[in-house]
Amino acid sequence: MDLLAQLSDSSVPPLIVAELSGNHGGDFDKALELVDRAAESGADAIKLQTYKPDTITVAGRDDRFLLKEGLWAGKYLSELYELAMTPWEWHGPLAERASRHGLPLFSSPFDESAVDFLEDVISPQVYKIASFELNHFPLLRKIARTGKPVLASVGVSTDGEIERALDELRENGCPEIILLHCVSEYPARPEDFHLQFMPELGERHGTAYGLSDHSSGHAVAVVATALGARVIEKHFTLDRDDESIDGAFSMLPLEFSEMVESVRIAHASIESAPTTLQGESPSVKASFFKRSILVSAPVSKGDLLTAENLRVARPGDGMCPSKWEEVLGQLAGRDLSVGHPLSQEDLAE
Repeated sequence: MDLLAQLSDSSVPPLIVAELSGNHGGDFDKALELVDRAAESGADAIKLQTYKPDTITVAGRDDRFLLKEGLWAGKYLSELYELAMTPWEWHGPLAERASRHGLPLFSSPFDESAVDFLEDVISPQVYKIASFELNHFPLLRKIARTGKPVLASVGVSTDGEIERALDELRENGCPEIILLHCVSEYPARPEDFHLQFMPELGERHGTAYGLSDHSSGHAVAVVATALGARVIEKHFTLDRDDESIDGAFSMLPLEFSEMVESVRIAHASIESAPTTLQGESPSVKASFFKRSILVSAPVSKGDLLTAENLRVARPGDGMCPSKWEEVLGQLAGRDLSVGHPLSQEDLAE
């Protein structure tokens, strides 16, 4: 199914995106293998990040640029981004590799030059805005003017900041926006997601919604699916070696496959055909085990219908037991054999 159709059609499972980030460790062959394995693991789309160290930070060396805790403690920002970046010359071949698997590839650009580059090289169907970039208004305007839909993570933004970003995108031509609920911790703890507020996020801002998930395992993704998420984004890795810079909170291929299966089962269990609770006719099997009013002893035309010749019993193809008191004492309008499902037409007028 087309990526954009999948985003908008709630009758199909959410779009499951494999985020490769810097888990290639600077190895082009490994990057290609990441695409291959993500496709094999059931991903619907592949996502990159498009930046260079000097388009996302500056080479500062005072404490303000030093990461002091977390997975990347001890590195300066420019050092981290030098390690984690996906070389721009890889984007075209990676998009081609994804296309061989029938998958779209798109990216999170981190400055205006990255948008120009992506438009020229892969012309993605959609753009992703990272949560820390939602106040980067020159970038928002540049993306919006491509006329492409946008997935926007909101992990570190207030409602007011989200609304200002949405206004900027819409005023500059963005046709559709999906807000991604996100906890901007690496890894994120499930108890910090507060997923009950995710549908409210979409309702408040007039958008569809999804999940950008940095937690371990797939429980959070399944719950988000049950709450109506149209996108599930998860980081994907081949290993958790030091070179796989986001490996600690990324999914291995088998884990990703299990998540895909669980998300699709969750969606199917919610989107399956309505039951009798929604007013549909019961299935034949359900009717067989329900109760109804049946004839329990031979009845001749004109006989009085009583508890001795009628019974509330299975199967459920006779008159509803709620009519029991109403039926008792009436006369049979025809001969009735044992097991006959009593109906209104069997009663004398």
